[in-house]
Amino acid sequence: MAESAPNSHKITKQIFGETYTIVGEASSGYISEVADYVESRLLELGKVLPNASKTKLAVLCALNLADELFQMRELGSKTNENPELEERTKKIISLLEEGIIGDHF
Repeated sequence: MAESAPNSHKITKQIFGETYTIVGEASSGYISEVADYVESRLLELGKVLPNASKTKLAVLCALNLADELFQMRELGSKTNENPELEERTKKIISLLEEGIIGDHF
């Protein structure tokens, strides 16, 4: 998702106390929804692991999202009915990688 792509959208979003500029080909509303979802997952993990570093929480969040993707792939291979769901999950992971890992790691 290059910033110079003709159909790219750019938003600034606060996630888990940090400000990120996120660029993607999806609509701004979708990118915002994904960012909100990631933040909600991070907040859930933060409640369970209040002493964990932001880095540790980010990695655990990424692992949880990847687990969701793998489960959906397995379900999709059994039913072969929902390629859109897999594509959306891939976009979530891509945005997570670009927005969080790209800026801070």
